[in-house]
Amino acid sequence: MNFFSIFNPWGLLFASLLFLPQAIYFKTRKPDKNIFQNRAMVYIDRAGRFFSLFLMGFNIGVLEGGFTEPVELMRRFWLIVTSCCVAAYLILWLLFFKRESRGAALGIILLFSFVIIFSGILQVKTLLLTAGVVLLAGELYIFSVCFRNK
Repeated sequence: MNFFSIFNPWGLLFASLLFLPQAIYFKTRKPDKNIFQNRAMVYIDRAGRFFSLFLMGFNIGVLEGGFTEPVELMRRFWLIVTSCCVAAYLILWLLFFKRESRGAALGIILLFSFVIIFSGILQVKTLLLTAGVVLLAGELYIFSVCFRNK
């Protein structure tokens, strides 16, 4: 097994582009962690986020099938759709930094989860798909608590 069968450079690039705005947001703004009644959901969200970003960039060889036939066509399709979704995701983050609106936050959550779940389905990575579903559940809980009164 060579290095490039374990390391996915495009997936790692997408994962870092998905994580970068979140890191900037949490460095510049300190959200109130006392508003969450259910701490388990916060940890589920965190675990889903980090496992999905890790699995985007690295192939661990467990429950992975790779792209289906025709491989090159499916790889190009994945690159094009994921690139467009990540670009829209970054634009939504720019809008969210200007004005923390409910619509931009929901769009960020849905695009982030879509990229993860879509990658899991198209690359036949069961663990990535599962991490994406866990991430979506955690993110929707965080969204519902943070934007309850807005």
